Amino acid sequence: MTRIKISIGILSIMIGMSIFSAVWINSKCSHMLDEITVICSFLDEGKTSQAVERAEFLDNEWNNFRKKATILLKNNELTEIDCISSGIPFLIENDNDESYARLMELQHMLVMLKDGEVPAITRVL
Repeated sequence: MTRIKISIGILSIMIGMSIFSAVWINSKCSHMLDEITVICSFLDEGKTSQAVERAEFLDNEWNNFRKKATILLKNNELTEIDCISSGIPFLIENDNDESYARLMELQHMLVMLKDGEVPAITRVL
């Protein structure tokens, strides 16, 4: 009977941690996706300095998230996003045409990261 209680306890902890990590990653990625939308709107309005500030804020937010997310996620998933997010403020500051493409690439990768961590029955079976 003790083995069953220990097994149930361990399983409960694993399920709880899984739910917590999925919710945490979902909320952080959603917030970063909102920041990308704001940066794009600043670029559309021609407010480059504000877009650079927001891009630097997004990069700092990503770096803070990455430090904690390395415990829960594979490092190769995070490395690509890290490279893209670090270059965006520089591209925007220099009025590079590639800044929109990089923002959309970052947006796509964050959506993939977010969707990949949501528990689904098709991924379990």
